[in-house]
Amino acid sequence: RLRPGSRGASRLLATGRAPATRPSPGGAHGGGAGARRLMGDDDERGPLGFLDRLLDEERDSNLHLGDVRFWKHLEHIKTGLIYRRSSLEYRTMKLMCCEVVLYIFFLTALTSFLVLQRSGSLFENRKQQLEYWAGCTRTVEGRTCAIDQVTSPETLMTWLAHDLAPKAFTEQDIYPPIGSATSLFRLQSGVVAWTPRYIGDTQTSILVGAIRIRQLRVQYNQDCEILDDFKTIHPDCFAKYSPGIESKLPWHPVWAPQHIQQHYKWYPANETEQGDIVGYHGVYPGSGFVLDLPLNLSGAQARLKELEDWTWLDFRSRAVIVELNALNPNTNIFVNTKMLFEFPATGGIYSKQEVTAFKSYMMSLALAATDDAMGTFALLILTTALFVVLSLYTLFILVKNGPLFFTYFWSIVDLILLLLYVILMGMTFTRISACEREPNLHPEVLADPEMFFPIGKFTAQVELSNSIMALLGLLAWFKVLKYFNLCGVFAGYVRVIERCVINLVLFASLLFLVLFGFAVALHIGYGSDGNLFGSLWGSLIAVIVAPSGGVDWEPIFEGGDVLGPLLIFLYIIVVLLLLLNTFMAICVDTYSVSIYELDEERSSRPNAMLIFLWTYLNALRGRKLVGKESEEDRGLPEEQEIPLNALPEPIQMRFIAERRKMLALVNSIKAQLDDEERKRNNPELYNTTMSGEDDDDTFPPTPRALNPQPPQDEDLKNMVVKRVQLQRMLEDDPGMREICNGDKAVDVIRRFQVDNLGGGDPYEAVAKLQASIAQKLQELEEQGMDLSFDEMEALKAVSMELHSALTESQKDWRSKLLSVVQMASLLSKALIDLTNEMAKVQANHNELATRASPN
Repeated sequence: RLRPGSRGASRLLATGRAPATRPSPGGAHGGGAGARRLMGDDDERGPLGFLDRLLDEERDSNLHLGDVRFWKHLEHIKTGLIYRRSSLEYRTMKLMCCEVVLYIFFLTALTSFLVLQRSGSLFENRKQQLEYWAGCTRTVEGRTCAIDQVTSPETLMTWLAHDLAPKAFTEQDIYPPIGSATSLFRLQSGVVAWTPRYIGDTQTSILVGAIRIRQLRVQYNQDCEILDDFKTIHPDCFAKYSPGIESKLPWHPVWAPQHIQQHYKWYPANETEQGDIVGYHGVYPGSGFVLDLPLNLSGAQARLKELEDWTWLDFRSRAVIVELNALNPNTNIFVNTKMLFEFPATGGIYSKQEVTAFKSYMMSLALAATDDAMGTFALLILTTALFVVLSLYTLFILVKNGPLFFTYFWSIVDLILLLLYVILMGMTFTRISACEREPNLHPEVLADPEMFFPIGKFTAQVELSNSIMALLGLLAWFKVLKYFNLCGVFAGYVRVIERCVINLVLFASLLFLVLFGFAVALHIGYGSDGNLFGSLWGSLIAVIVAPSGGVDWEPIFEGGDVLGPLLIFLYIIVVLLLLLNTFMAICVDTYSVSIYELDEERSSRPNAMLIFLWTYLNALRGRKLVGKESEEDRGLPEEQEIPLNALPEPIQMRFIAERRKMLALVNSIKAQLDDEERKRNNPELYNTTMSGEDDDDTFPPTPRALNPQPPQDEDLKNMVVKRVQLQRMLEDDPGMREICNGDKAVDVIRRFQVDNLGGGDPYEAVAKLQASIAQKLQELEEQGMDLSFDEMEALKAVSMELHSALTESQKDWRSKLLSVVQMASLLSKALIDLTNEMAKVQANHNELATRASPN
């Protein structure tokens, strides 16, 4: 706090700075309101004008360190103050540089970690497993797959028995189960030999666990209804699959063999150890009727044949899912393969494959620490540590700024970035802990070929993690644009992005509504099974990417109707010519304004980051760039101050205005301190007054601090402006520099300073000066020096101009004097007339008084 008479109070008038005080709303009898009115002056000083109201103690403190307004208005930072290493500007630039360095490390570690999760071997393993199980071959005509030949339940059972099953037994037809082994020791009899189930021709992939086949069925006459006229022909209906009408009852005939009846039993998802799968006609859960292929080829084919004979698939079947898992030891990659065959209520069969490849250590943190300690595990630890540091820094900025933090665009990006990383790490550790709790994923049972490897339950989380990593990588690199603010070349473009994004997002919502309307129209009018407009989602994607090309519009024009060309014409008019051009107009308008504002600031201030780096490098060398002014910049001792009335009128007005502001703030602070002193001395009386029991003011009203009396002429004569104050005014106001035609206070003082004549007659001083010069010339001639002066044309011209100017001044003075005499004459005549009239009034008054008085 500022105490009356303290050094801080006296420095207010000496340095021209005002404190950033926040008086209480009711304190000091209006002093707080006056201080708030002073805030409006910040608009004239720019977005960082609040810094001019800080005391030296406040500027040297951490009160505004980390303020996001420095990032938002970097071009308004006063670069001259960066040279002082204790200044707020220098420390703010240093904090920005530290943030840049921290984010570079975080971005490098994060990018390396994300890229390592999605190596090229993942895609190669996925492609190999997809084509292997689908029976795909590549020829000159193209790519053909055996799975595409499945068109009915019969062909599906044939494909399972004669195409899928042989691919699971490429090395040998029989694999002995581990459960039949009588001993675990190799030297004893009954030990099962090590026989990994290699699949394929190159022995690069091993089938892990059993191959599980599962089907989902629906109930009779649920979610559907048959007309009475058709019930004699088709008595029962079967709707498309939904969880509410899923059939859970066994349907095998009573005389069916005992060993196949287990495949007609329904199992919930927690027993099948399988997850959901999304198809073209619905979402199918992990429950259903299960078949695990036996460990011998002939047995597997015989079991499939028996199920076909006993109609395991019929008109109530809606989906068949085949799931298996493979491990590539060369790349340490697991591949989960799911093949879905849908039987929609409309007929036919639709096949779909989902193949997910991932590194094995994604299921175990301990495995990552042992098998890839210097790779993924080390990057995970490093990225998380840097994330914690970045989170603490963001929290510090949030606490320092409060609600102002959310007004900066890149602050919102920071929060989203940190939130995405928290979600990613949360999903990673949740998945790892779930895998550790899964019994069938323990190392001791992993090699059992009869056990089902339930890795498919976690593939959805793996795919979601990949999506979050994609967004995280995009946003992390997008944030790099923030730090290009520090480079003057790119600052304008970054400002355009900051200001455009919000407007573009708002406008994009309107554009989306229009595009969705076109998508609905195209889907209803021209959607079919064989084109992109067959689904609402596909139609929406088509209208979104249509401006960039690549959309097949043939289904719209092949009908030859009028609606198609009309929709395309409206799409071109509304979307291409109107809405997209509005997008461009928003960008162009923002670009023009931003570049203009930046150019205005760049013309008067150099790049703040370059000055900071230069100052920091000199600081490392032990050099100070301030406090060592040259003799020319500092001036002589008599050039350190100048009378206020010797300066031009605009400078006088500016100085007086600043002085009034400083006095107003000092008075406001004094009034506040006096008010608090009265509170401490008389707390009971203050509480009674504030409670409203007595409406009369206990304390005398304090005069308003913001209305000081204007200075008198004698005050102007006594006011002196210091060189430091004048230099500060020149640095803060470009208009002052234009008026003074310079940016150095000592030059202004030399230009406008008038020698002190001691209050004597100036003509007498000139006469003495002439006598002194004549005496010195005579002394020089007596010493033998012959001095002669030739008349110069320039001196003659100056003399003539001076004579002309004096003549004009004399004429002007005479005319003004004549005008004054004339006005004095008129005023004298008017005064005489006024005296005569006053005499008449006096006479009339006496007459009336005589008549009104009693006799």
